[in-house]
Amino acid sequence: MTTGQDIEELVRFVLAPGTSDDPFAHYLRLRELADVHRSERTGMTLLSRYADCRQVLGDPETFRVVDTDWMAAHRPGWRPSPSQEQFLSSLFFRNPPDHTRLRRQLSRGFTARRLRVLRPLVHQEVLRALDRLAAVPPGEAADFQELVAVPLSLTVLGGLLGIPASDHPRCWTLLHEAVPAPDPAADEAARAALARRADEAAAELAAYFTDLIARKRTEPGDDLVSACLREQADDPEQLTDHELALAVLPVFGAGVTTLSDTLGNIMHTLLAHPGRLERLAADPAQAERAAAEAFRYCGGYHITRRYATRDTEIRGVPVEAGSVLVLLLAGANRDPEAFGRPEEFDVERPETASLAFGAGIHHCLGAALAKLLVKTVCGALHRAPALRPAGPPRWRPSLLFFGPVHLPVTVVAEPPTARPAP
Repeated sequence: MTTGQDIEELVRFVLAPGTSDDPFAHYLRLRELADVHRSERTGMTLLSRYADCRQVLGDPETFRVVDTDWMAAHRPGWRPSPSQEQFLSSLFFRNPPDHTRLRRQLSRGFTARRLRVLRPLVHQEVLRALDRLAAVPPGEAADFQELVAVPLSLTVLGGLLGIPASDHPRCWTLLHEAVPAPDPAADEAARAALARRADEAAAELAAYFTDLIARKRTEPGDDLVSACLREQADDPEQLTDHELALAVLPVFGAGVTTLSDTLGNIMHTLLAHPGRLERLAADPAQAERAAAEAFRYCGGYHITRRYATRDTEIRGVPVEAGSVLVLLLAGANRDPEAFGRPEEFDVERPETASLAFGAGIHHCLGAALAKLLVKTVCGALHRAPALRPAGPPRWRPSLLFFGPVHLPVTVVAEPPTARPAP
């Protein structure tokens, strides 16, 4: 017999970063036991159903992003560190009207034309990344994240924003230092040192992107930052260089993180289903469907939060004004009420509207670019060598994102004869 204590234990696993190598199993079990669960321990309401998550995301009047105003009102004495303040000032944690203003300015760089400009870069860099993997001698191990997923994501996001390739490693290092992984074993002194370095790295990142924007004013290129500066020139609500830097920085940070996580998740999933990997490599025409299925089945964006602006209810469960809802997006993407055979990774599944990029006013601005990258990778897998796992992945200890920090693989055969990608 399942008790409330059992459900609360599930909630603990779901909300504790890095406690599980398979969060999907916890999402599934929680949905089966209580698809809308009000946690007495946390005071939050967890949603596991696709329809419920979509309803909340599509109603910004009733459900708003948990922002600094909410934190100040509901966490007495809360004071964000400089790195936290920078993180929480981004578009992801803003509500209208600030969100509307920031998103309108940034959306000027996410156009169909920008995607067409980036398509050759994406194609070229995917082939280069897979060729690096094919160059690993048979029998030797390699880290898929280090060799393919991270450099590919850095190059594509760097190309989008106009970040020089020589600066990619520095930006990636600073990003990791600004948002350090939690370490339960660290003592107080070590945690304090990590926090100090996080604040320093956050300041360095802000300074870097502010300087990048200043350079783009005098030396514009064919990139998102230059497009934003050009399009907002006569706008009375134009962003300052510092505001634009703080808006662009999380596009880079969250973009590289979610793209590299998703690419790692896809390879991990395909290695667990070698028949599907072989079928996809043999028929690149399936790439678009396979990419959509990958985002549904193993996308890197797992959890988001909202708070209720008024008393309401979801499936009969009361939700009080001011209380927080946790939307288990990755769990909702495997909801049997929304998807047939949801626990099956089917590269031939007809494309469906998953919540991999959120929905509503906070739908991911870079969704089209992410889809292009993953579709291109899926369509070029015939260039990759045969692989097998070389050990367990090390997963990212994050509440919001899920993916491998390291994904060890072994090349088991000479790469097949390279054929031009379609």
